[in-house]
This record gives sequence, structure tokens and C-alpha cells, in this order.
Amino acid sequence: MFLAMDGDVLKKSAAGVGFTCLIFAATLYIPIIGFISAMVIPLPVSYYRYKLGKSAGGLILVISGIIMTIMAEGFSFDLALFAVLLVLGFVLGGMLEEGVSVEKTVLYPCLSVVGSGIALALFYSAFSQTEFSSLVNLYVKQNLDMTLELYRQMSMPEETLQTLSRSMETIQYVLVRVIPGIAVMSALFVTWVNLLMTRSLVKFRGLKTPDFGSLTQWKSPEVLVWVVIVGGLLLLIPVKSLKIIGLNIVIALIMIYFIQGISIVSFYFDKRKFPRLLRWVLYGLIGVQQLFSMLVIGLGFFDLWIDFRKINKNEKLSSES
Repeated sequence: MFLAMDGDVLKKSAAGVGFTCLIFAATLYIPIIGFISAMVIPLPVSYYRYKLGKSAGGLILVISGIIMTIMAEGFSFDLALFAVLLVLGFVLGGMLEEGVSVEKTVLYPCLSVVGSGIALALFYSAFSQTEFSSLVNLYVKQNLDMTLELYRQMSMPEETLQTLSRSMETIQYVLVRVIPGIAVMSALFVTWVNLLMTRSLVKFRGLKTPDFGSLTQWKSPEVLVWVVIVGGLLLLIPVKSLKIIGLNIVIALIMIYFIQGISIVSFYFDKRKFPRLLRWVLYGLIGVQQLFSMLVIGLGFFDLWIDFRKINKNEKLSSES
């Protein structure tokens, strides 16, 4: 299959591998931007999968995975997470090529991420001869220890460090149990970011852009609001297992309402013709300030009842005319 590719496709595939590995190198060797660069690992795979087709996309995925394994000096739990990001890019590019709805374009890559992530974690558990639960606990503990050490290097007050150190077991206990919710939330966010970037890159390169309509008009299915409400009610029940289920539901779906809230904000940016620079400054504030992020989530959640963009009103008028 790969041998049938012409020279131009192979050359562009090599470029895709190069860009992917360059982003991965930044993730490994530049800690300050490592987290940000990790999020865009799917971008070259999704772009070239959309541009060159399934075979070229698969070639980029496989060769990038091999080179990334060599760069990381062997298989590890972190490498499994990076491999999942490659799968995300491949599936996202395929969804864009098929021209399905924006909901399916986001949902299917998320399902592929969660599914392949579980499969790779189980494989690594067997490979390292470590129980899956112990593996997860160890991974969370190592990352918490690294975070604490980073705070120490940042000269955080000793009293705060001591408080965090004493709380580590509790934090670890909670994080391990909300990993399903965090995984879904992270998959949604990374998929959405890479969808927007891939779409922009495709448009910039003069290729046919998948038509999702105006994303500033996007809204989530109404039924999800009631799922979140059920999750919130479970948090009020004094049963530990139900609280954990409720917390995972809320964490998993909160990203959907953040995305809907951003769509509302973007709608008013367009309506009021905000300058591009000011928009990016405000988006940046939303990203780094928890208060602004919570306000955006609130916009998305209460949009069902308040209809900030008057979408329901306009749909009703259209149906009556």
C-alpha cells in the first residue's frame, strides 16, 4: 500500500513525520512549553491525513511512533499517552475528510483516544508486570512529586509547600478516582483545539475546508444539561461511590459547556467587531484566569434557558415563516 505512493506524496509524508517529531522534541526537551507543544502533536497527522489520504496518514503515524519511541529511549507510560495523540490526529483527519458533522468530528476522535489509551495502558501494565491500579497510582504520585518539586524550585513559601506535602495522599486519592472524567475532558479539549487548528491550516493552504457552518452558533445537545444536573445531585448524596461517579460526570461534561461558552463569546466578538489582537488577549485571559473560565462555562451551561445568542428565537421565526 505504502509502496504505491508517488514521490510527491512520500515527500510530503516525510514532512509530516518531521513536523510531528519536531513538536515531540519540544515536548521532551523544553519543559516550559512542553505541555502546550504536547497538545499539538496530533496537528501534523490530522492535516496530512486530510490532505494526502489514509495511507499517507497511516505512514506518518507509524514512522512518527517509531521515531518517538527511539527519542524517548524506550516504551513508557508517557510515551503511550503521546502515541494516543497520534491516533487522535489520524482519526480527526479521517473525520474531516468524510465531512461529517462537527459533533461526530469531535466525538469519534475522543472515543478513539479513550479506547486506545485504555488498551495501551493495559498493554504497558502487562509489559511492566504491574497491576493496572498500581500503575495508575504510581503515575499520579510521580507527577504530584514532580509538581511539588517544581513549586519548590519556584521558591514557593515553605509553609505552603508543607501544606501541599501533607495533603499529597488526599490529592492522590481523589485524582486517581477522577481520572476517567479528566481523561474525557482532556480528550475533548485537545480534539477541539486540533480541529480548529487543522481547519485553519487547511483553509490557509487553500484546500477545501469542511463546512460546519458558523461555529459561533454551535450549541450542545440539550439532554446533556440534565446529565450534568444528575451528576451534581449525585455529589450531594452521602455515599462515596456515588459522589465519585457524580464528580466524574461533571468533570467529563464541563468541557463541552466551556466550548459552548467560547462559541458565545466568539459570537459577540464577531457581532461587536472586536479587533483580532484584543480577541486573543481576552482568549488568553479566559485560559489563564479561573474566574473567567468559570464564567465562560456558566455561559455555556445556562445558554439552554437564557439563549444568549437568540438561536432558539431565530429558529422559531424561521420555522413560522
